[in-house]
Amino acid sequence: MHRALAVLLVVLASYALRTPAALAQACVTDQHGGLVCGEGNAAMRVVDDTISPSKDYAFAWRGAQGLSVSDPPPPGVENLLIRVSDGAVLAKLGGEYWATGEMRANRYELVAAWSPDSRSVVEVANSRWDSDSFAYYRIDGAAAVKLDLRALVEPVMTARLPPRKRQGNSFRVRTDLPLTLDARGRLRFTAMLYVPKSETSNDYEVQVNIRTTGGKPSAQVVSMRRVKAD
Repeated sequence: MHRALAVLLVVLASYALRTPAALAQACVTDQHGGLVCGEGNAAMRVVDDTISPSKDYAFAWRGAQGLSVSDPPPPGVENLLIRVSDGAVLAKLGGEYWATGEMRANRYELVAAWSPDSRSVVEVANSRWDSDSFAYYRIDGAAAVKLDLRALVEPVMTARLPPRKRQGNSFRVRTDLPLTLDARGRLRFTAMLYVPKSETSNDYEVQVNIRTTGGKPSAQVVSMRRVKAD
């Protein structure tokens, strides 16, 4: 009995030593009402309106020098998919958006469209002219598997244009219109092909069906309808 008690005390002591390190990375509210995970150069800040329905996951950003923006833009900005409870990074995203609560990246945006069960999310990372990243992530434990949606959708849209109009276009997912991912993996959105600074664009309402087999997601464009640009 004494031996069993000694083993138990060792286990508890070991847990107590590990717990502060894990909690040190937990996300806490900052003075601007946002969530910050970690400290110093390892700090990350959750991007507003990107938290999953379950509140377990979110998009965040970090810089090479933490969250310092004394000389905007901060250097080495990365966008990340994280677990909120402990700040664990599940995947690196494709954008470079940042916001401190007082300042934000000019002409950049980062949007998350979550599945109802919070197991999947679609990232739209827009810069001035393009969607720099349009991707699907399937969360599996401590990691997430990525599927590049831009590589799937853009060629299908381009093929619908007359040959003489297929060059020099920017691709952009419209975040001012609905972007939804339902429980059956049906993603609905509007995207555009256009020449920057021109007055016309080619807008399409698109549905992509996404499924995961053996831990690997795949997708198919099932509908694409030309719509009048607003």
